[in-house]
Amino acid sequence: MNPSGNELQLYKDKFRLELNNILNWWKDHAVEKNGDGFYGAADLDGNPVPEANKSCVLNARILWTFSAAAKMHGNTAYRDIATRAFKVISEKFTDHEFGGFFMELTPENKIASDIKHTYAQAFVVYALSKYYELEPSPELMDAIQTNFHLLEEKTRDKQHPGYIEAFTREWKPIEENRMADNNEPRSMNTHLHVLEAYAALYNVWKDERVRNRLTGLLNIFIHKIIRDSGHLGIFFDKDFNETESSKGICSFGHDIEASWLLLEAAEILGDEEIILRMKNISVIMASVVEREGVDKDGGLFLESVRFGSHIRTNKHWWLQAENLVGFMNAFELTGDEKYWETVKLSWGFIDRHVIDHKRGEWYTKVNRMGVPFLEEPEDDPSPYYRNDWKIDPWKCPYHNGRAMMELVRRIDRIIL
Repeated sequence: MNPSGNELQLYKDKFRLELNNILNWWKDHAVEKNGDGFYGAADLDGNPVPEANKSCVLNARILWTFSAAAKMHGNTAYRDIATRAFKVISEKFTDHEFGGFFMELTPENKIASDIKHTYAQAFVVYALSKYYELEPSPELMDAIQTNFHLLEEKTRDKQHPGYIEAFTREWKPIEENRMADNNEPRSMNTHLHVLEAYAALYNVWKDERVRNRLTGLLNIFIHKIIRDSGHLGIFFDKDFNETESSKGICSFGHDIEASWLLLEAAEILGDEEIILRMKNISVIMASVVEREGVDKDGGLFLESVRFGSHIRTNKHWWLQAENLVGFMNAFELTGDEKYWETVKLSWGFIDRHVIDHKRGEWYTKVNRMGVPFLEEPEDDPSPYYRNDWKIDPWKCPYHNGRAMMELVRRIDRIIL
């Protein structure tokens, strides 16, 4: 029996309320009181960490999130945050000498890291494209197009499929700081977010070259990155052969995120053959995550290693957010109520254990039983982010904020 309209409306109201909670927390705690940007970090109580550097990824994600929220709700305060983030990206993070965007700035907006990472560059294109939906102008479109052409010129590998991971400020390829455990030449994660950026770009600029690149990226995922099992491969050589050290890893959060992002990209592209193929793959991906990665309480495990023989049972904030959207997408595609039940189960886990109802926002990581980590355990370090901060270079309003917006939008699509 499918959920009633009343039940869907009830959950839509929950998701809309949590979206407002997330956005208002960031509006209150991320904005610099004596500056024109955003703090690089804030502690568990929302107090700024004044010595923390500012990251391009965090600022791009703030720009995307508040642009999307302002467009969705017409909220002037959200629009103001988006405009502030746009100015920070265009005035502070932009490398006006060599093009692209710096990875990190000091609290005083001086260059702290001038590495050009394809992942971060793509996130800016993603964010600028969403901001264009909110505030379209010829000048902004020119900037977006300039950065697309720069990405294609500098980061796309002309001899091998895909995109090179990392560069010096002057755009010379480097092997350090790749999105890979052992500095492998290709990562799924970078390519997923280049694809995400190009889908957003094609949504606002129907250019044939963007279409070709988006098509190529979707085909790389279909033919090279997605394993026959439905899991994503993680790290690859230059020809997109998965490396031996990668083959035993399953990243459940990336699997469920990709299950809906790839389909969204295919729908923006508008290629009916790829859409049909991705619909089938999306359901397979969600099904394997449900079978192997979702705990009985609805929380999503981080990953499995050693070919599935060992599960890392901690539950990180962004995985839980993507879990909601991935299974909502599977429910829409199949009409199978079991996926809607997983959405409800996952939301129950988030509401009970991941949301900090006292201080606001979400904990970075909780253990299997839902107890939050308030400091970093030595035996199970988090990738990139810190458990004792609510804001950091990677902890942002993008995953949980985007999830709430997606759920509201998708429920509206069903009940209206």
